[in-house]
Amino acid sequence: MYINIHYFIYFVIIVIMMKKKNIIFIYILILIEFLVLSNSKIIVVSILKSSYMFFIKIFPSLFPTMLIGMILVKNNVEIVIPKFIKNLFKKLFNFDDNMTNIFIMSIICGTPSNAIFINEYLKKGLINSKTAENLLCVTHFVNPLFVINTGINLFNSKTYGIIILLMLYLSNIIKAFILKRNFISCCNQNKTYKNKSIIQSINESIKGTIYSLLNIFSVVILFNMLTNLIRAIFNLNITSSFLINSILEMTGAITNLSLVNIPFKLFVAYYILSFGGLCIWMQAISSINDKNIHYKKYVLFRIL
Repeated sequence: MYINIHYFIYFVIIVIMMKKKNIIFIYILILIEFLVLSNSKIIVVSILKSSYMFFIKIFPSLFPTMLIGMILVKNNVEIVIPKFIKNLFKKLFNFDDNMTNIFIMSIICGTPSNAIFINEYLKKGLINSKTAENLLCVTHFVNPLFVINTGINLFNSKTYGIIILLMLYLSNIIKAFILKRNFISCCNQNKTYKNKSIIQSINESIKGTIYSLLNIFSVVILFNMLTNLIRAIFNLNITSSFLINSILEMTGAITNLSLVNIPFKLFVAYYILSFGGLCIWMQAISSINDKNIHYKKYVLFRIL
């Protein structure tokens, strides 16, 4: 049973008229709960589809790179990065060794692993909040396996996937160059830490990776559920549904791109991946525990 559109609009007007943020949030939650109860069949189907998409498309590409990346970070991978690369990043972006490490690991593992690495270095005191805020803007690298598979699934071409991947790399390199004055080395960057045993670091990395993936799984379900509710309530066509998907959840948008008749699909695919969607934004923001970080610049850099 679908909720009447007039009741939906009425509740939205009530929410807009509220002045206090916590009251607005409560009313939004009540509205969503009402929508969920009134559209139980849509919710069940949405959760099942989201689960299938996560375990078939997202988990296989994220788990291995995220786990290995976390193990490397916990074992001070920066010590094996060649000096000429560190010097190059220092000259181009004003990165110290720790920032270079985060940037390179983000290229390999993708987002939201970048936010997890940033949070790990924040906890160690190797970067400060301001640097973390700017690093988040320039390390939004979608997992390379996912991007290449996007080229194969959308265009039947691995080459197209590599082109999109290079476009994402170039975009972040340009952004890092623009923000180079904002990267300031932390006074604790040379602080030494007692290395943990390999078994202990692997065990901690597995736990951290599983926790992060469960968080991603929950956020994917939430945003796909909202997308399907909006589509059903407003009876949207496939193009409108695709636009909503692009704003809310990246994976679903990429999957549905093949269904819409629009030009320049290669560049559209690039922008969807670069934008990330609210789902990815929430994953990244929820992975960082520092309350001193402001995310307005991050949002701006995702839009541009």
